[in-house]
Amino acid sequence: MSQPYTDHTLKDRTHDTHTLGDDAAAEAIRRHHAELAATLRDHVTALVDAAEVGSSRQTWQRRDQLTAWLHDELLPHAAAEESALYPAAATQPGGRLLVDGMVAEHRTITELAAEVEAARTPVHVATAARALAAVFEVHLAKENDLILPLLEAAPDVSLADTVAGLHAVLGRAESSATRCATPA
Repeated sequence: MSQPYTDHTLKDRTHDTHTLGDDAAAEAIRRHHAELAATLRDHVTALVDAAEVGSSRQTWQRRDQLTAWLHDELLPHAAAEESALYPAAATQPGGRLLVDGMVAEHRTITELAAEVEAARTPVHVATAARALAAVFEVHLAKENDLILPLLEAAPDVSLADTVAGLHAVLGRAESSATRCATPA
């Protein structure tokens, strides 16, 4: 009789097949995801607040800051995941459909970023930015709670090696996350 799946079973398998480097890589990704989410929330809150008080100049300034951060940080992060993280996840049992869904969400995030950039009224830019933040929050939960555990449990995947290509993105984003956390 096979052992039922439990979180404990997954943790036992993970620690049997992976190194401390893999654990550190997973933690670095989760930490970076939290930084990205916080920075996006801060940008969106500042933009929505400006729109609510009726300051067109400040709304467009906040939109431009958000758009620059999206192009400098968030969208490159998504592209890096698609090249480094998702191919390894797609080879795992059940991983292909999950990865297809994650890539579809990246397309939605990219489309919402374009909508934020193209918005012509404060209401439109605020709603597009809020929609982007909501989709991104759900997306990060899936990466942290589904993709990373899938890779951590895979006996044939070194998470540390898999994310080696992400290190440049992680380092750059971590150093600028603090700078962007409170939009000026």
